[in-house]
Amino acid sequence: MTTLPSDVPIASILSTNEKSIPHSNTDDTVSKANLSNDIEQSSEKLVNSRPLEDNLRQLDINDIDNEQLHSVPLSSDNDRQSTLQNEQSVESQPSILSDQINVSEPVLSKPSTSDGNTTVSYGVDWSDHAHSTSHCWFPLTPDDVATIQSCTYAACTNPKSIYESTLLRCASCALIIHSHHLDDLQATKADFLPHCRPSFVDENDDSLKYDQHFWSDVSILPKPCLQCQRASVATTLFGSDDSPLSSLSALNIPGQLTSFMNSVPGKLIPRMWESSNGLVCLWCSAGYHRSCWEYLSAQEDKIQCDYGIFRNIIVRPQWLTRSNESSTGFRARLPSDLINKSSESNSFPFTPVIVFINKRSGGQVGEKLYRKLLGKLNPRQVFLLENNDTINNALDIYSSLPNTRICVFGGDGTVGWVLSRLADIYPSSNQPPVSIFPLGTGNDLSRVLGWGEEYDSKRLYNTLLKVPDAQTAVLDRWQVQLEEFDVSTLISTEPKSSENNFDIRKKIETLFKQPPTFVRETTRDAYQNNNKLPNTRFINYMSFGLDAAITLDFHHERTLNPAKFSSPLNNKLMYLNESCKYIEDFARADMWNLGSYIHLTCDGCDLTDAIRDCHTLVILNIPGYASGTNPWGKSSSTSLLSCFEVSTDLFDRQDFGDRKIEVVGLTTKHMAAIHVGFRGIRIAQCNQLRVELCCPMTAQMDGEPFYLPKPVAVNISHAGQVLVLNNENK
Repeated sequence: MTTLPSDVPIASILSTNEKSIPHSNTDDTVSKANLSNDIEQSSEKLVNSRPLEDNLRQLDINDIDNEQLHSVPLSSDNDRQSTLQNEQSVESQPSILSDQINVSEPVLSKPSTSDGNTTVSYGVDWSDHAHSTSHCWFPLTPDDVATIQSCTYAACTNPKSIYESTLLRCASCALIIHSHHLDDLQATKADFLPHCRPSFVDENDDSLKYDQHFWSDVSILPKPCLQCQRASVATTLFGSDDSPLSSLSALNIPGQLTSFMNSVPGKLIPRMWESSNGLVCLWCSAGYHRSCWEYLSAQEDKIQCDYGIFRNIIVRPQWLTRSNESSTGFRARLPSDLINKSSESNSFPFTPVIVFINKRSGGQVGEKLYRKLLGKLNPRQVFLLENNDTINNALDIYSSLPNTRICVFGGDGTVGWVLSRLADIYPSSNQPPVSIFPLGTGNDLSRVLGWGEEYDSKRLYNTLLKVPDAQTAVLDRWQVQLEEFDVSTLISTEPKSSENNFDIRKKIETLFKQPPTFVRETTRDAYQNNNKLPNTRFINYMSFGLDAAITLDFHHERTLNPAKFSSPLNNKLMYLNESCKYIEDFARADMWNLGSYIHLTCDGCDLTDAIRDCHTLVILNIPGYASGTNPWGKSSSTSLLSCFEVSTDLFDRQDFGDRKIEVVGLTTKHMAAIHVGFRGIRIAQCNQLRVELCCPMTAQMDGEPFYLPKPVAVNISHAGQVLVLNNENK
């Protein structure tokens, strides 16, 4: 087994949000004798496995989460005697833990250490000192199932205690341990922890073999054994007090677990295994009785793991190696034998999927999904989005892996963010296409591409499995440039009234007319805190006016009080609540319109008159807006052409890859009517447009609202295309 030097702190490299907890002070001179006494005491109290019958009986074997399995994982078919030997050679073993334990989310900055304390960091370790079988530690949360909140370290005398120190779980292999036991292992320079699933090729460790099962012990199989087709009998792992195990040191248990596979076919199973029935592979979910697996273990075709239902999308550990050519220190490379096979068939037989997750999306469920996928896929193909560096470094790692696809977990803003980075890094013809798992409130692009309307935990695995078969489509991008201009030079577009057609209504409006709230109240906190353009390009839509003002207040409130936005339903209710703040603008809709504050030009034609009655101006790239509506309409009909002349000609069919953009006006009535199938006022289909704002204005871009605090011209033009995945088999 390869171990890490004890004097080198582990840092990480891919994100910027370090989360760590200090441990209680640990005496670095703790003797092995003291630890041995603890071990002897704990061995007299036999540790039970806490059966999971209630959890597992109802689960399909392919849908088991790692945390629902017994949390003492066996290592893969490697290192079978290493842990057993460790107890006998504690002094000669270097520590697997450094002075600072950093098994962290991908971060760029080096973590700080506290004098006299050990620091445990969470997530995937991308540092120079990362081990191929390093664990991905996370603290247990109150939402975790009570039956699995027990420390599985064999020397632990109070496995269910949460007061002595924090309970940690490895998201990849489900091992659970108190954080202070990591201190004990560090102090004694011992390596008694079972290994985690290998996630990359470690050149310093020749003992690891790949495409092997990685077993987790279960007291009862969730499905009949694949060999004998019989179900398990529920029993505890370590039997009764008169079991032969009671005479063994508790720290022998991991050694016995990891050395079980050394048993040759035909050899009698040790008695300690008679009460522990099952093995489930954490890669492929295959389940066997121990007695059945013993007779199969010598058959090479049975030992090989096919990675189960995710075989086509998993990044195999042997595809990822260390590399000095990458700024991250890692680079995906195919083994020579697989390259030869791919060359012969002119195709790569797999479709690896790189996953990006916005932890703040979907009522704050993003981080929960992140931990869940760390246990189902290779942890190094799943990334928690923090900033541009996370995306850039992930793309750098997998740039050379063929047939790669991307799945973004988030809302429209998150998808637009990732697509923007892809467009900047790749030529459009070579960019990995993007699929979506919707976690946002609107999810308009996800709806249009057939990936779903809202977050549904039951669709998680099904969505991932559809990514390889989805069809590639081209999606236009549009560039936004702000340009200062002199408002005084703008010729008034107000219609001239004469004595012959004098409208008494105009005179009344002049007396009682006042600007809408988003024009009048320029010092609102939501406006002052969001007064910068969130991006220079968009892919879904851009809008100005009343709807953007409501969205901006919603966004501001969610930033201040994220706990209120705990689910998509709550988000919609909160959106309705924020819209009530503009009830005055809705009530006075006949007294104001955007034509007084916006000058619109499409392909060189002045179309300001077209928005005289409108309260929202929408520039559409896709047939989706405001949580699934289509204000442009699904069918062509007689409408206004690009120069605002009434004609019997028809607009072209809306297409998000035709290098044209649609311009739609909405009144307050339309803002409600589009949700029941009506469309807004079609104004133009054009290649470029200019929106001149004569006063401060609220706007949004792909669901990201912002405030423009002074008069400015917004120029919109075509900015290339990106590749997305269209899920035609919904």
